[in-house]
Amino acid sequence: MESIIDKSVVQAYFSGRTTPLQKKAIEHWLALPDSREQYYQWLHEWELTHPQTAPDWQRAFERTARRVLAPSVIRPSEIPEDAPPVFWGGFRPWLFAASLTLLLGGWLFRSQLLYQTERSEFGQVRTLTLPDGSTVTLNVNSSIRFARFGFASDWPGSLPGFEPSRRVELTGEADFSVQHLPTHQRFVVVTPNGLHVTVLGTEFTVTSRTRKTAVALRSGKVELTLAEKTQLPPLTMQPGDFVTLDSTGHLARRQLKQPDAVVAWKHHRFTFEQTPLGEIAGLLEDNYGLSVSISSPELAARTVSGSFPASNADDVLKLLVDLLQINYTRTDNRVLLTD
Repeated sequence: MESIIDKSVVQAYFSGRTTPLQKKAIEHWLALPDSREQYYQWLHEWELTHPQTAPDWQRAFERTARRVLAPSVIRPSEIPEDAPPVFWGGFRPWLFAASLTLLLGGWLFRSQLLYQTERSEFGQVRTLTLPDGSTVTLNVNSSIRFARFGFASDWPGSLPGFEPSRRVELTGEADFSVQHLPTHQRFVVVTPNGLHVTVLGTEFTVTSRTRKTAVALRSGKVELTLAEKTQLPPLTMQPGDFVTLDSTGHLARRQLKQPDAVVAWKHHRFTFEQTPLGEIAGLLEDNYGLSVSISSPELAARTVSGSFPASNADDVLKLLVDLLQINYTRTDNRVLLTD
């Protein structure tokens, strides 16, 4: 029965689209010791492409803990005369309650307990330090997820589905400065479409947007692999390389004239090199949540070159108006660009 289990069947199970026979097969398959890690790996991949509203379990847990740990005073007048005597001995009711809360939280919110997610909002560039000392700068409207416990160590390796490695899942765009460890442990960045960027210690930028997936390497060396094409050898990048992944799973490499230009957004600058206006419209949507329409294909094909400061969407729109001598109208988050 286990032979019918594959990635597509399990992910269909997550979406509630399996038959009774497939559900039964998955139950038998999960009883096997080696199946759980694969199950959680497929679950993580499915969650990346099917975002759902997650409860703020941390805040709820803290509120519950405060209530449980708060000292309570029972006055003698509040104890019924016929109440039987209670002998607590070594029993700690607050410890029992906290343990029970943690146990239930582990079952209900396993992903949130084991993994930490950091986000940046529209228009916000955010820098943070990972537990191993590596730094990550998130471009606007981006997020990363990594192990909450045991990042860059082998603890707690006994947890099913837990990956004791420096693995980061990225949605959006981020610049990484990876700390090299004495153990030579690899650092891996994974995108929702299955691109794996594996490094030992280097500086690079990964873009994982709806319209674009790319990696730019400034120093060191990285290897690129695809989850759906494990039979292919890794693509090894050298400093200055820029690799894009298209919708068919093809990797294309070219050399950047100015590798540092790919992270101009860290300093609130935009760098364009013969960039069509249509592509810039997509950037405005990814970075600021705008819905941009262009009045004609000819206007969408006009290009922009240069490096310009811009702190927000209005700065970018005014820049385009001055450079291309065009007009724009904006209503809330809708923008129309016209000649």
